[in-house]
Amino acid sequence: MSSDLDKLTEEIREVALLVHSAQERTEDREIVASAHLAVEKLSENYRALCAAASETDRAMLERKLGRRVTDLRRLASFLPRIGAIASGPTGDRDGTGPSDVEERRITGVSWRSDHRGSTGRSGTYRVGGDVEAWCGPCDGLTTHDIVAMVGMQPKQVVCQACGSRHHFRTTPARKASSGSAGSRPSPQEDEAARKAEAKAEELRALGRELAQVTNVRTFNPRERYKVGEVIWHPEFGRGKVETVLRSSLLVRFASGGLKSVMLT
Repeated sequence: MSSDLDKLTEEIREVALLVHSAQERTEDREIVASAHLAVEKLSENYRALCAAASETDRAMLERKLGRRVTDLRRLASFLPRIGAIASGPTGDRDGTGPSDVEERRITGVSWRSDHRGSTGRSGTYRVGGDVEAWCGPCDGLTTHDIVAMVGMQPKQVVCQACGSRHHFRTTPARKASSGSAGSRPSPQEDEAARKAEAKAEELRALGRELAQVTNVRTFNPRERYKVGEVIWHPEFGRGKVETVLRSSLLVRFASGGLKSVMLT
């Protein structure tokens, strides 16, 4: 039991870090999907360990780890919702159909985890498949969803990394001459820049607000806190408590944004 308990405790730490990362990168569908999957796997492992434990050990597990698992599930519920994740042989038995790889759907866009959907086994592109294409906002080749075709070639694609939609190309667009209309940022780039600036201004405003607070509590995982309290964390600095859970806090820090800190 001791070995299994240590493994589950370490898994909780790793999943918590992944969920924290997803909270800061909610636009990254891969990170969000990984966080949801990791939390579900953690819950399964916790239930399996409880089922195999004696009544005494089960009570100890629920007391030590049950609340932490529950809190991670709550934190994951704050992330963008993900549709059904399906895997398994639901297509042709010979394995030539697209169902031989895991398919995920997030906000209405599908992609396959091994990125073989671009041409399939027949060597042709298709709408809904994957293709490697150049993404301007990402400044590199990334996997894209094909959303429109002209003849047998992709026409419009959506980047799986940043979500931008653009024409299909495999090399960077040529730089337009200075002052030309082609040198202006795309709508996606404008929107990304606006969001980044708005987030930066929010953090700056929070930093100014926190700097003026005189009653600041040093974070102690053994103590209890209220929403709105300002704490000082040895790793993240000053932050304001936004959500209080049974064994963790959601705190917005001026230096790192929203973080989850565990209580004991």
